[in-house]
Amino acid sequence: MVRRAYIRKVEDRLERLENKIDYFRKQVATPVGDIREKIEQEIRELRAKEEVVRKKIRAVEAAEASTWGRLKSAVDEGLKELEKVVDEAVERFRKTGTGDR
Repeated sequence: MVRRAYIRKVEDRLERLENKIDYFRKQVATPVGDIREKIEQEIRELRAKEEVVRKKIRAVEAAEASTWGRLKSAVDEGLKELEKVVDEAVERFRKTGTGDR
């Protein structure tokens, strides 16, 4: 039961990040030219990181009862990093409108 609760918790965090990425994409809905390419690349990178975290969550779910605890730190770190890059991307585009780093 503890593992199931942990998985639910991290899946909820991941879903909130997915929603934040979707919101971010809608906020910059009609960019053109180079700006559009930057935004699309940023979104692809965020989605790739999101998928890595999702795979780590699935590994915890599939792990043996005696080993899943060791996999938690990878999930937690992945979520922390994804949160950081999503927040940075949103802030960058909010400030500049172009995503320039």
